[in-house]
Amino acid sequence: MSHVMDSDDFDRRQDVEEQRSSRQKDSACCDNEEYKEQHPFLMLSIILVLVCVAANFIPSGVFERTVVDGRTIIDPGSFQLVEKIYISFPDFFLSFFEGFKQASGLMAMVLFVGGAFGVIKHIGLLEASINALAGKLQNLHFLPMTLTLILSFGTLVSLTGMYELSIVLVPLIVPLYLRFGYDVVVGTAVVLVGACAGLGAGMTNPFFTAIAQNIAELPLYSGILFRLFSFLSLALVGLVFIYFYARKIKANPTLSIMHGLPAKFGKVELLDTKMSPALKRAAVVFSGMFAFLIYGSISLGFSFAQMSATFIAMAIFVGLVYGAGPNRICHMFARGMSEMMIAAMVIFFARSILFIMEEAQVIDTVISYLAGLIGGVDGYAGATLILLVQTTINFLIPSGSGQAAITMPIIIPLSDIMDVNRQIAILASQLGDGMSNFIFPTNGALIAILSVAGIPYLKWLRFFGPLYLILFATAIFLISIASIVDYGPF
Repeated sequence: MSHVMDSDDFDRRQDVEEQRSSRQKDSACCDNEEYKEQHPFLMLSIILVLVCVAANFIPSGVFERTVVDGRTIIDPGSFQLVEKIYISFPDFFLSFFEGFKQASGLMAMVLFVGGAFGVIKHIGLLEASINALAGKLQNLHFLPMTLTLILSFGTLVSLTGMYELSIVLVPLIVPLYLRFGYDVVVGTAVVLVGACAGLGAGMTNPFFTAIAQNIAELPLYSGILFRLFSFLSLALVGLVFIYFYARKIKANPTLSIMHGLPAKFGKVELLDTKMSPALKRAAVVFSGMFAFLIYGSISLGFSFAQMSATFIAMAIFVGLVYGAGPNRICHMFARGMSEMMIAAMVIFFARSILFIMEEAQVIDTVISYLAGLIGGVDGYAGATLILLVQTTINFLIPSGSGQAAITMPIIIPLSDIMDVNRQIAILASQLGDGMSNFIFPTNGALIAILSVAGIPYLKWLRFFGPLYLILFATAIFLISIASIVDYGPF
């Protein structure tokens, strides 16, 4: 029997769920159960300590930098050691504030995303939308459904480079897969594996591909067909891996890597639901605002500031069109922000780690050393080493545009010496940068996405680690094909 989603019914149901959740949390607190789960702050704090220690043993060094067309470029032959800069005991504690300050843009966007989805969730639009989507997909096999979603997310990321949008997509997709009997890892992996394949291929990624090809003096976005082939190859590998994991845990839920851990999302019960007129109005406004967000990211070059502003506007307009008063919108927005607080806070830890390495001036030293390892190796082996070096550098600089500007002036001359096509060198660098964003804990966006999904990093590493090795082997295979066909133009 169908029924119309009613605001009061949903609010009453939400209050009951929150009261039940509160009682469960209170009980867990009394039994100290909540302290058994490893907090993401702990692991990141340990990494920060290790980096502080290591930074005092690595020589300080710098490259000379010049500004060309508004972009900072490194002179590859200018590296020199400087007087050693040591990290002191107070610097460890100072890094928390500096990391917070430097990561404030992304942290703000994450909180505003939470606020917007707090409104969308608490008026019932999220639940009703997932219900409708589940109803349309319930008779579709896992493979075509998941392939469609992976290719959709991956294409978006490959075109824009904005894999941070996964923060928005995870809350939409995870409940859908929970509804079909899978776990939170499957839903999260569908989003992140698609993003990983898209970012690794970087068909028109303005943050790496465009900058790298400009530095290499290649035609902008040349070689896009091979990048498309690379994207599809990585996406299919990811799909097969997810499928076998999903099939295993659906047959036996105790095999889930999240078994025994509290779930952040609940599965949506599949009802014969009709959306109320108010929800339909809210859905139209939400769709329009989300489409504007995608357009702005692709065509207008939205920064975190513009994206944050869009999410704030989305929350206000969706709430008002639904019929909620300003006070209720504020309550829902604040509740949504509070649910994203941990996800926002973990970002500054990753930036704190980078602050320490920048303060000790050891990043250029490591880059110079790694680049030196490439010298003297020719052809395909040299291209493979570029992949390895760029992957390592991504631990130190998890910024695509930052990597391209810093490493390409070094990689391109080395690729010429090694007789490696510049196009192949950029492809290898893009694969090394893009895919490792989804495994390195120094990437604040990854930690934030996992926090939104409620997956501890070590649990994600247990799932994604084997897949990453397979994707890495696939990347080496793609580079070998590029070498064989003389992927160019030069």
